[in-house]
Amino acid sequence: MDLSLEPVDLTQEARSSARQLLQKAEERGIDLHVDTPDRPVFSQADGGAIQIILRNLISNAIKYSAKGSRVWVRAYEDDTGAAVLEVEDEGMGMDPSEVEDLFEAFRQASEGRDRTHEGTGIGLAVTKKAADAMEGTVTVETEQGVGSRFSVQLPRAEGVEPQRTTRP
Repeated sequence: MDLSLEPVDLTQEARSSARQLLQKAEERGIDLHVDTPDRPVFSQADGGAIQIILRNLISNAIKYSAKGSRVWVRAYEDDTGAAVLEVEDEGMGMDPSEVEDLFEAFRQASEGRDRTHEGTGIGLAVTKKAADAMEGTVTVETEQGVGSRFSVQLPRAEGVEPQRTTRP
């Protein structure tokens, strides 16, 4: 994966990706919420890879959530100073024992005859590969019947000051 690492505002990317998928969420009866700080959260990252990660995670959250449930998209700095993207849903969740295989290409929590959702099964593998290429990590917390939370921790961009706009 050929990446160009530069300071990327995860707050802006989270908002933009959520806007792009809002219609899909509304069509499925899902409430899509964006929870970001008022200030930028900069990561040393590739903007295109960040968009891919967010699209994959938000699309999956919408796909695996029932009508009337909620999906949250967050960007923040954690206690260690890492820049974090997080997508949480109230979807079907999964058995925590299935998490280990989730990031392998062509794998889904429901497979074979039990498979309930369409897709190629490569989205999470691509997400992990993109995060790894930016020296990040992807973790998942999940409970069957409750939902899932995917977190992508990325290196924070050092020495980047939020742009200030001056008013006349």
